[in-house]
Amino acid sequence: MSRRVSTPSAAQIRFVNAAAVYDAMRPLDSCTAKDLMSITGLSRPTVHTTCDWLIGQGLVVELDSDPGPDSQPGRPARRYRTNPRAGFVIAIDIRESRIVAAVADLAGAVCAELAREIETDGELRSQATVHAPAIAAELLELAELTPNQVWQVCVSIPAPVQSNGYDPGTAAAYRSSARDVIAELESHLPWPMVAENDANLAMIGEQWQGSARDRANAVLLDVCENGFGAGLIVNGALVRGSNGFAGEMTSVDLLSGMGPAGGVLRKAAQLGAAALHESTALAELAGGDPANVTTDMIFKAGDAVSARVIDEVGAIVARPIAMLATLLDPELVVICGLPADAAARLMPAIETQTAALYRRLAAPAPELALAELGGRATVLGAIRRAVVEVESRLFGVSPFPAA
Repeated sequence: MSRRVSTPSAAQIRFVNAAAVYDAMRPLDSCTAKDLMSITGLSRPTVHTTCDWLIGQGLVVELDSDPGPDSQPGRPARRYRTNPRAGFVIAIDIRESRIVAAVADLAGAVCAELAREIETDGELRSQATVHAPAIAAELLELAELTPNQVWQVCVSIPAPVQSNGYDPGTAAAYRSSARDVIAELESHLPWPMVAENDANLAMIGEQWQGSARDRANAVLLDVCENGFGAGLIVNGALVRGSNGFAGEMTSVDLLSGMGPAGGVLRKAAQLGAAALHESTALAELAGGDPANVTTDMIFKAGDAVSARVIDEVGAIVARPIAMLATLLDPELVVICGLPADAAARLMPAIETQTAALYRRLAAPAPELALAELGGRATVLGAIRRAVVEVESRLFGVSPFPAA
């Protein structure tokens, strides 16, 4: 039986060519058709036709011809460059008590950025109905942009997001907070919107501009205040799973020893409080009261008891690292979510305890790194995700397919 082979349509070929030419042009200050032919392998007529289409979309501009002293007789070669300010994207990272947002051009360059501490709302609804639209308007004012210049919004949601994006018909698959936030934003913001899980966006941000730059296989472990979360890049693709729950690590919180109401820093304080009677230095810092023990006090105590507590916390973080790494075999595990000082103090213990686990597993341990982008990883990942959404609409290609 013969296999039927589908032939790409003219429109599909045009989109593929446009994506190739645009991608080749993006890192260059300017280029000619000859430059683009060399990079893409396309013919001269195809390159010029494609550039004309990109110019029509506003993504590319043709520069004025300026023959140099060594130019050849005849018509100067047409010269092109990308136009990143053809449109803009907005990224909004919504948390229970804080919103971080940015507006960027189509190259991902941030034009304006701001953060707001807000009243805690467990369902995140007030953030969607009040704060996010107001912050978006303030961002545009700061960047001196108008609403019609915005092409896309990406919103970070601290809950699972399905592979194919939000669909009201499958809202039951979402946590209620995520469902409410997305629905409210769709009714209050006048632009196309895509939602993505916060850990996934942090992973995208770190792969784009941070510790996981250019890594095709990487895991981001979010050591957040309520437990663990993860963003997963496997063979260059973001992994969400069938219902968006890939990287949700509630069960790992229990297995790691942190408990259902976790938080690594809270657990460290609990361990320190339990060992207060063994440490003179810690007892002095806490005034003799276990309820006063904080993670900072454990770091400051600097004795054998505090070192033991830090090692125990390192072992707690090492367990989900080992679980993720043995399942997915990443090149790199990026650790984020901890305050910078705590991260620096805990990292040696995390590395030591991870290496100890891998010696038991008789396998090579993955490279570990702290997130370079810190608290900006999620919003930068949302910028990248929004730009990709724009390009996906224009070219029909996305590097973030359902896995």
